[in-house]
Amino acid sequence: MTDHETLQSLLDKADVRQYDCYQCGKCSGGCPMADAMDFGPRGIMRCAQVGSLGRILGSSTIWLCTGCYACVDRCPHDVNVPALIEEARYEAARRGIGRHDSDVLNKVFVTNLKIFGRSHEMILAGLYNLLALKPAQDVAALPHMLAKGMIGIKPNVIEGNDELAEMMQRACDWDKLEEKK
Repeated sequence: MTDHETLQSLLDKADVRQYDCYQCGKCSGGCPMADAMDFGPRGIMRCAQVGSLGRILGSSTIWLCTGCYACVDRCPHDVNVPALIEEARYEAARRGIGRHDSDVLNKVFVTNLKIFGRSHEMILAGLYNLLALKPAQDVAALPHMLAKGMIGIKPNVIEGNDELAEMMQRACDWDKLEEKK
């Protein structure tokens, strides 16, 4: 599949028509992460318009987007940039491009949910720090957070966490089936 075909496939999966964007900039103006991104939502749409899949997949924007939908709320044409960004993340991951710490955090968070039914902050932070190769990050704040009850040592497991884990697994299996189509 050519890059043009792959980009069109990502746009189709996201249900985004790149030419609905007329580059007004309202999306990037409302994006809380735009200052940290290399392109911002407007830039991602411009790359899509000119067919630059490589720039999209290689950008920090796809890893820094929080999916808050502020860009969609501000867009006069309701262009769903976060949906396109999510598809670009999947494609980048398939190609092994630009693994980012947010990917590590996402995997640790989802695993935490499957095990406990909720996020346990101590385990989330600890595993993230280890897997992101930042083992000493947050260590200085640990005594204060423990003393103030901001985090706990013992995880709380919700009732029915097995059912939640099963539901999450079905969702993951569904995504894998969709990828094969």
